[in-house]
Amino acid sequence: MADHVSVPSVKDDPETQFVALHTAPDVYINAKNDTCWLPWVGTIELKPYRFEARSGQFVVGLRSPVDACLGKHRHRGPVTAVTVAGSWRYKEYQWIAHPGDYVVENPGTIHTLYISGGSEVVFTINGSIEFFDDNDQLKQTMDIFSFAKLYYDHCEKVGIQPNPGLWY
Repeated sequence: MADHVSVPSVKDDPETQFVALHTAPDVYINAKNDTCWLPWVGTIELKPYRFEARSGQFVVGLRSPVDACLGKHRHRGPVTAVTVAGSWRYKEYQWIAHPGDYVVENPGTIHTLYISGGSEVVFTINGSIEFFDDNDQLKQTMDIFSFAKLYYDHCEKVGIQPNPGLWY
């Protein structure tokens, strides 16, 4: 850029100044130090990344060292997923998600998750998840607070402090 060209600073922009007064700060979660894996269903482990109490949104990682099934469930809000490693699928669909794949799950859909051994997936979940038994009867409903309680109980069990920085 030529020396004579003047570029205004973003901090001089009125909208940027307004945003600075009213926004929340950006957040960085170190996956190794700020959160932890905890047992969930069978061999499936869960890692919380975010709990958004105002909206009910939460972000969790799932992984399993061996092939595993989460079971039939229904989401009451939209869910997105990004495959980090391995592969996973829903019994009811023809696709298989691989590393880098992005999946959108719409509210009300019912499906059965299968995760391949060594896989890891990050889910952003809005609202509750309803779990069904083999007779399609509702057996459990979980939401942000259910998952947060699992995390807090696990931290207490293993003698570590829960990270309050996971709450927004």
